[in-house]
Amino acid sequence: MDRAIVGVCFDSRQRRILDNTLPWRRYEERHGIPVRVVERDYAGGDSYWNKHLLFRNPELRSFKYLMFLDNDVFANAEAEPLLKEWDSPLIGATFESTQASWSPEVIDRYYDEYFVDRRPGVSNLQIINTRVLILPREQSDFLEVTYRRWKAWMASVPRPLPRRKDPFVLAADQPHVSYALQAEKRYKCCAERFNTLWWHWYKNNAQSRHQFFLFRSKAAALSLHALPKRLWRAAFHHERVTFARALASCDFLHVAGSKSPVFLDMEPRPEMRS
Repeated sequence: MDRAIVGVCFDSRQRRILDNTLPWRRYEERHGIPVRVVERDYAGGDSYWNKHLLFRNPELRSFKYLMFLDNDVFANAEAEPLLKEWDSPLIGATFESTQASWSPEVIDRYYDEYFVDRRPGVSNLQIINTRVLILPREQSDFLEVTYRRWKAWMASVPRPLPRRKDPFVLAADQPHVSYALQAEKRYKCCAERFNTLWWHWYKNNAQSRHQFFLFRSKAAALSLHALPKRLWRAAFHHERVTFARALASCDFLHVAGSKSPVFLDMEPRPEMRS
């Protein structure tokens, strides 16, 4: 097998999420693709960049293609064999901005707010989400160069940042990789179903208010191991059905933002009373 599914997990909070989304393994069994979880930092402390530097890991260098799935991504067990059939030398990724219907002005502001080093002549920019990626080994040098450019460029950003800025802007990988992929034409766009963002799906397909659902999903996460199994299932039946609908409608469901809905797909521990 010359391809593998890869996750990156360093801390207990991420492990709690990953323990729930690792039904990736059902996808693995169906398509015969191994799953690897990287638990060591190969990006010198720039943890968000590990997904782009996976070929630094000696155990992954033998693979021709890697599919990176972030820890908050669910794989539909019936999903298309995207990785198994991938034969492009380009990086596979999905637009986030089209799912959110962001205007060119919003997209420009996004890149500016993350201090992306933009060059003249790159037009019609979108925002590529980097939480589901297909990474061909032959693109490893491009990703290494992108990482080094980011390091050098961010070191030149004046400090301190304006008070309104989130410190995350200095560590974020997605804006810089998204821009580089488009500027150098290194990507092949995957259909939305291969990286459906949960809250965008919810906005377009659910009837109840976003904030109400968020409140209910947080309650479900907090009470998961505190309530008897039957009571927990009954109390959050509507939310679980809605989440199941979303997963059934796509191949990979990405729970960006609040992570509480991740636990709607989870059953209480077997030792809990039923």
